[in-house]
Amino acid sequence: MKTENIVLEEIKTNLDQKDGQDSEASVNKALLLQSNNGGDTGMKSKHKNRTSPQNCLSCRGQKCKILIAAIIVILLIAVAIVISVFVCCANNVDEDEIFDRKTFHLQQTFNGSFQMQTPFSNETQGLNDVQRKLTELYESSHALGRFFSNAETFGLGSESAVVQYQLEFIFPEEELRNSILSRETVYNVFRQFIYDQNEEESGTMFIVPSSLEMHTMH
Repeated sequence: MKTENIVLEEIKTNLDQKDGQDSEASVNKALLLQSNNGGDTGMKSKHKNRTSPQNCLSCRGQKCKILIAAIIVILLIAVAIVISVFVCCANNVDEDEIFDRKTFHLQQTFNGSFQMQTPFSNETQGLNDVQRKLTELYESSHALGRFFSNAETFGLGSESAVVQYQLEFIFPEEELRNSILSRETVYNVFRQFIYDQNEEESGTMFIVPSSLEMHTMH
């Protein structure tokens, strides 16, 4: 009986030891799994923390590229507008307005007369005023201003209301003599000036329109 009891106790002891070892192994295995899971989580967390700044930098880079592209487009549009304005201005320059009077070697002269409504109270002053008006008239003419050279007036006496005048023009090409500088063009400019006179400008119509005469001097 004693021998059987001893054997049973040894078996029980061995079983308890085996259970203890199995339990300890289970605990170690659980700790190991937990440790591995924690490591993976930590690595994932670190990986997330590491890639997040990269994503931010990438977004900022894209925004910068878009901003730079928008600035370039705006600059190109501004340059295109400036170029268009310069081209339009260049095309609108009238070639006739660009001239060199040194090349004007031909001359065209007109003379004639007109009658004042009343004689001058001061003939010298009156003739000077009429001469100044004729000069301003032809210098301001868009068609004739560049060719106008001189205007002179002459009186027939203090008691006469008739004024004689002479107009001189210079030009570079012979073909202008019978076109822009024809007698009809010069005469019409003078006649329009007479008809444009009114009481507000001169007080009275001081030149009788029907009295205007003009001739070409050869």
